[in-house]
Amino acid sequence: MFVRELSPEVISRISAGEVLEGPTDCVKELIENSLDANASRVKVEIVKGGKRYISVLDDGTGIHPEDLPLVIRNHTTSKIASFEDIFKIPYYGFRGEALHSIASVSRLVIRSKHYTQEVCYELKAEGGRVCYVRPSACSAGTQVEVYDLFYNLPVRRKFLRKEDTERKKIVELIKVYAMARPDVSFELISDGKRVLFLPRANSYRERLEELFGERFEERLVEDQYIRVRSLISVEPSKAQVYFFVNSRPVYNRELLEFIRGRAGKAKVVIFLEVPPYLVDTNVHPKKREVKFYKEGIIKELISEAFERKHTSVLAQPKERYGEKFEVLGSIDDTIAVVRIGDFIYFFDQHLLSERENYEKGMVEDMACRSSIKAGHKLTKQQIESLVKKWFSFENKETCPHGRPLYYRIYIGDVYKKLGRSF
Repeated sequence: MFVRELSPEVISRISAGEVLEGPTDCVKELIENSLDANASRVKVEIVKGGKRYISVLDDGTGIHPEDLPLVIRNHTTSKIASFEDIFKIPYYGFRGEALHSIASVSRLVIRSKHYTQEVCYELKAEGGRVCYVRPSACSAGTQVEVYDLFYNLPVRRKFLRKEDTERKKIVELIKVYAMARPDVSFELISDGKRVLFLPRANSYRERLEELFGERFEERLVEDQYIRVRSLISVEPSKAQVYFFVNSRPVYNRELLEFIRGRAGKAKVVIFLEVPPYLVDTNVHPKKREVKFYKEGIIKELISEAFERKHTSVLAQPKERYGEKFEVLGSIDDTIAVVRIGDFIYFFDQHLLSERENYEKGMVEDMACRSSIKAGHKLTKQQIESLVKKWFSFENKETCPHGRPLYYRIYIGDVYKKLGRSF
């Protein structure tokens, strides 16, 4: 007899690989759970690029204590009851795979206080097996902690990317969900240092301008069932396209190529709102790809959004708004002060230099030792050179050790504090 039935444990570990390739996928699934729980705040914390530790904390509705042992079982969900529900579902997740997959390949702790309960409960699991469920201490909402991802799959763990690469991917992931949900605040702590903080915004445009430090123009086009909200950078910029369907970041090759063909030298963000029955999100294990049932109408509406007020912007020449800057000075020969668009950036000159050295191929310690030091006086031209290089960095957010490269403030907020309009 050569054919054998796999054990549930082996099946779980194999299935986890379809959902989780690394820490970024883990963070994605947990953020989506938080948003599905109506969270208004999502705080992510990682150690060693998420390979050692991941925490996602929210203030959502929480998990009922009776449901806590069930959430790490395969295909258990509160979001659908029948196959037909898939075609009208308003949630990010629905298959009941995420927590089961994470629990199968990590040491997992979940603390949650359901909004109807007075007591918080904690679950601990290792390799998919529940160790205990007991009362704990926590605020309303849920915290999921993931320790040692793929600890029981050493081959998979061996092929995880470098910490810096995983960290960069998580930063970009959070930015994407922050675009989709401006009504939610997002925070990222990496190795004990705050890398990203985005308070709740009043609109999509406010959130995008905070994220990119550029001005955006907004356009809304709709028919009876479909709405297309397009936001495009006011001045030419690095060409980038982001595409969302019902607040979900998705990939549809044909539509993305269609948008890129009209985007020109600009950042373009498209928010498409369609009835759930007109889009199939169940065509990819990670729900990244989607298919549409009325793609022709969607293309017409996207074209209409581009043909109007955006036309003059798309035709502008090569210069990028995002690369115009002015060096204002230096603080203690350590912090370079630079104006970029409508923001004032405070760059750590040592960390900028360290990131430059690291991206040239040096190992972390060597990149640090050979970098410009804090307290070393730089000329205006030297600061300009560092900032120009920053625009080309693969990771513009953190140094190789996870410290943030800059802090920035919106100039309009300064004017507001001083009683002036901006």
